[in-house]
Amino acid sequence: MKKAMKKLSLLFVFALVLQLVAIPGLSFAAETDTEAPTWVTPVNYLALGDSLATGVTPDSKLGSGYTDFIAEALQSQNVLNSFNKGFSLPGYTTTDILKDLQANATKPVFGTGNQGDTAELHKSIAAADIITISAGANDVLPYFKVDAATGVPTVDLAKIMASIQQVGVNYSQILKTIYMINPDVQVYVMGYYNPFPQMDATYQTQIAQLMDGLNGAIKTGLTGTTAAFIPTAEKIAENYAANLPNPKNIHLSEAGYKVVSDLFNQKLVENYPWVSKDTLTAVVSNKTTATLTWKPATDNTGVAGYAIYNGKEVVGQVTGNILKYEIGNLEENKAYTFTVVAVDASGNASVVNPTAAITTGVTPVIFPDIQQHWAKDYITQAVAAGVVKGYPDGTFKPEHKITRAQAASIIVNALKLKTDKTAPFEDIEIYAAETQAEIAAAYQYGIIKGSDGKFRPTEYITRAQLALMLKRTVESVTGNPYTAATPAPFSDIAHYDDETKAAISMLATFKIVSGSGGKFMPEDTAKRGQAAKILINSLTYLK
Repeated sequence: MKKAMKKLSLLFVFALVLQLVAIPGLSFAAETDTEAPTWVTPVNYLALGDSLATGVTPDSKLGSGYTDFIAEALQSQNVLNSFNKGFSLPGYTTTDILKDLQANATKPVFGTGNQGDTAELHKSIAAADIITISAGANDVLPYFKVDAATGVPTVDLAKIMASIQQVGVNYSQILKTIYMINPDVQVYVMGYYNPFPQMDATYQTQIAQLMDGLNGAIKTGLTGTTAAFIPTAEKIAENYAANLPNPKNIHLSEAGYKVVSDLFNQKLVENYPWVSKDTLTAVVSNKTTATLTWKPATDNTGVAGYAIYNGKEVVGQVTGNILKYEIGNLEENKAYTFTVVAVDASGNASVVNPTAAITTGVTPVIFPDIQQHWAKDYITQAVAAGVVKGYPDGTFKPEHKITRAQAASIIVNALKLKTDKTAPFEDIEIYAAETQAEIAAAYQYGIIKGSDGKFRPTEYITRAQLALMLKRTVESVTGNPYTAATPAPFSDIAHYDDETKAAISMLATFKIVSGSGGKFMPEDTAKRGQAAKILINSLTYLK
């Protein structure tokens, strides 16, 4: 599906559980049909890892692991195309996963879809939309042996520390290889819990330190990538008796695996692009009216109608050939979140639905000079979001170049960054106090640097410089340095330094920019219309 979708309402938690066999007011003739309309293309889910991914139980039998419960949740919402945990094996280490990647291993498929076939790892990664990984514990456990009779551990600390360090190195290589094969895949990596909670309290401090070290190494290996780390220790610790019932076995119970799968599911809800952000748009028409427009959902028999929700309240219904709805009588200066639900003739309703948020208020200015401009929609969204403004004469001037000061102000305003410090630039004193404060915030958050004590605020910003600002913004927001998984596919950036090339690669990887004719045109000055597009496309990653 290659990422045509963003932030969902899944209710593995899918956010909108609609109490409908049929939406009130939308009544259609019954048909023998159970397939609901959808805006989602079902995903391919690949699980890599150890016995936890495989599903080894506390009595050392093979059961359902956290990966199976993730797949079940996806299946229950009709968003799963295939699931394969054939590359997850008991005892697997990060070194084993890395070897499989290097050798392009072929293994039997276990899961949903193509059951009984074999699969090559590289092809499986290329086809995957979601990958989960749990590996690292088996790298360390050989050096932490517990006497079965006495319960006393024997610890080879030097080897444990060396293996923990290697885990971080291996994860870095694993993710580098995965993203080289499939730059668009969403990767989720499991953090580990205390496997010995019943051990004497004398050893718990040391165990906690070792687990912190292991999880820290895993997170270090994820640095510079879009992979998400899923912490599990705290939730598992809330009920050791239920989650780790066998004191002599480190594997989770079914309840424990469900705890872990729920944590993954929550992150999937937050991160995975289930529905494209442009599927539903909402524009404030005036202080109390909003207009919604949406792309059509798909259905095996055709969409019969759409229901429009304000939160959980149905505020309107239209037939399936109508893709627009105006909502009036809204309160001024109030935030609203609207959802559109598709329904077929049998009353089946879509589960994963597009949403759009607006805040009513002053009627937005309709700029006469953007009506035929290619960036009209981006400019409209950027103005509605308060990211950019028009000029006093009522125009937007989309082809005007933007300065370094304007670019810094736009980013700072978009993220509502504040600081009480001043910027160390001697050439911004002529600006208003508000603009100086915005430049200071950009400096304090590492978005701008300047040189020789100057910021050069009036210089027009190039596309390369704007990319660099956005990369530093992402790093400031996430707290992690960004390392490009794959180089940008542009032929005109080779002479730039590594940080700038990584910044341009980031924009390409996140599909914020696409270039033209294989070129990025880094020296071209950024125009207001271009900046509106880049910033709107970036907001998903910056917030």
